[in-house]
Amino acid sequence: MQLNSNHLQAIGTLAAAIAALIALFVAWDQGRVMRQEIRASVWPALQLDGFSTQRNDDIVLGLNIQNAGVGPARLDSIAIFYQGALVSDLEALSELFAGHTGRSATSVTGRIIGAGDTVEVFAFQFPRAEDDDAVEIMYALASNYSVDVCYCSVLDECWIAHTSGSANPKPESVDACPAQGVSNL
Repeated sequence: MQLNSNHLQAIGTLAAAIAALIALFVAWDQGRVMRQEIRASVWPALQLDGFSTQRNDDIVLGLNIQNAGVGPARLDSIAIFYQGALVSDLEALSELFAGHTGRSATSVTGRIIGAGDTVEVFAFQFPRAEDDDAVEIMYALASNYSVDVCYCSVLDECWIAHTSGSANPKPESVDACPAQGVSNL
């Protein structure tokens, strides 16, 4: 069988089409890999840590947010729950910590937390009694309180982080942050 020029042309066209398809797949795969690398290079990972510590003659209870990721995090909302009910504002939270002798709070909604940074959201100070144990106090608080913080990356990918005592402490991906939250935090 002799190949004529039409057959050679058809084979050449088919080979070029296959090469183009392979090049298209390689370009698509490279784009996918690049998008994953970009997301990974700006990925924030917030960790919520309730704390209880002794400072001088006082016990201080509060909440820290740390960005353990590699990119900045924009905090869109913070929701604090006491026995499953949403706490509406800082005053309502303050009333739940009856007997405190001092408090501090930082507004975090809308704030950018850089990679490696930590923010103390709030702290309440109590006079320490002789038999007070900061660790026991923290465990008692953790059984009544939970915190959800919704945050986004610079690529507008969003997650909700939970306190470690919640059923799911791993941040969950969400399409958008909910509007609910503590109004003045």
